[in-house]
Amino acid sequence: MKRLRFPSLSVLLLVSFILVLAPLILALGSALYSLEQLTGQSQRVVYQAVSLTQASRMLLERLTAMERSVKQALILEDAALFEHYRKLRQTFVSELQGLAKMSAGEPELRRLLRRLEGDEFDLYAQLSDPKLDRQTKLAVADQLAQLRQLAERIWELSIQLVGRHLQNLEERSRQARQQTMRHLVILLPVALGLVAVFIYLITRPMKQLDAAIRKLGDRDFDQPIVVQGPRDLESLGQRLDWLRLRLRMLEAEKRRFMRNISHELKTPLANVHEGTELLADRVVGDLNTEQEEIVRIIGVNAGRLYRMIEDLIRYSQLQSTETVQKPQQVDMHRLVDDVLEDYRVRLRVNEIQVRKQLESCQLFGFAEQLRSMIDNLLSNAVKYSPRGGVIELKLQRRKGNVIFEIRDQGPGIPPEERERVFDALYQGRLGKRMGIEGTGLGLSIVNECAMIHRGRVEIVDVEGWGACLRVTLPVDGVRI
Repeated sequence: MKRLRFPSLSVLLLVSFILVLAPLILALGSALYSLEQLTGQSQRVVYQAVSLTQASRMLLERLTAMERSVKQALILEDAALFEHYRKLRQTFVSELQGLAKMSAGEPELRRLLRRLEGDEFDLYAQLSDPKLDRQTKLAVADQLAQLRQLAERIWELSIQLVGRHLQNLEERSRQARQQTMRHLVILLPVALGLVAVFIYLITRPMKQLDAAIRKLGDRDFDQPIVVQGPRDLESLGQRLDWLRLRLRMLEAEKRRFMRNISHELKTPLANVHEGTELLADRVVGDLNTEQEEIVRIIGVNAGRLYRMIEDLIRYSQLQSTETVQKPQQVDMHRLVDDVLEDYRVRLRVNEIQVRKQLESCQLFGFAEQLRSMIDNLLSNAVKYSPRGGVIELKLQRRKGNVIFEIRDQGPGIPPEERERVFDALYQGRLGKRMGIEGTGLGLSIVNECAMIHRGRVEIVDVEGWGACLRVTLPVDGVRI
């Protein structure tokens, strides 16, 4: 199956930005379109409402003026007043026709307008008939009051129509809001889903790179580094894999060099040490005081160099992925007691008291490596403890882990050195200042043992104590 190819990170970010914004822009465009339609309709409704009510009101006022004018003309028998009535009527007819056009979609209103138009025309014809006497025309003019009632009915109906239009507008507004909400309900999850997808596509290779870098930091050079994602991150993963191969080669060369040089140095150093012992035993003759001092210095430094070489060999063996040992069930309580037995003389000479809180704990691992780990921790605690001090040992099992903790009353480990004390051949400033001899490999060996057993070692702060180191090991750390 062909693996999916991704574009570069910048292209992927651009595509994700566009695709995430597309649903939101669509929802916004739909909302703006609905709002624009609603705004146009509301403007038309408001204009129609104002025009309709205003025209209906003008009809009523025009009929009142016409009634007053025609009655005055008939009573006073004034032709000028009757002519004024005719002009008012022309305006009334024009306004009536305009109102009829505005009410094209309202059948009830158009029916009343046609009735008003017909009734008014009949009255006008009678009022303009020269054959009718004045009293008859006055009786006809009184019928204009009925037209005013009809005009009032038209005005009231216009107001009702405006109310219905406003209700329809409110309904359209509610429907527009519901439509916008439906679009948001549909499109917002789509946008969030796209966001989640692109976050996964971007963060997954980042996590793969982070895991690869952590493995390199833990000196795990066996697993190939594969990063799936944008092309530039895949390229970075390939460069990291090249670095992994290079580091694995350098690590193998370093181990081979340390193993070879350590073994090569042991033989001549053993000869030097044996020669100094022969001189010290006066096998080749007596020595004066100065010669004895020189032989003693040579012997002390030869012994120190021999221990350093032993630590280097042990350290290189711990770093090797191939081991001749096989994991077994280890009684940690007995192992701690055995190591303490080896330090009984040193503890008595330095008047150091040991407090033990040891639970019965077992784990699956390498007994010799675990013994070396405890030995180095106890050795450091003894070296840095003041005369008459106290060392506290704790061993307990918690949630599938064996926790071993050792505390002393020495000067402790400065915070700025805690990241480096586990590096090989590193010696702290306090140890040098106090004149404490060491190879700088003790805590490195402890850290390597913890890593082999899939555990960890950490420095913790405990009030009233100097250095406190805690080793946490899973009970089945190296089970295969």
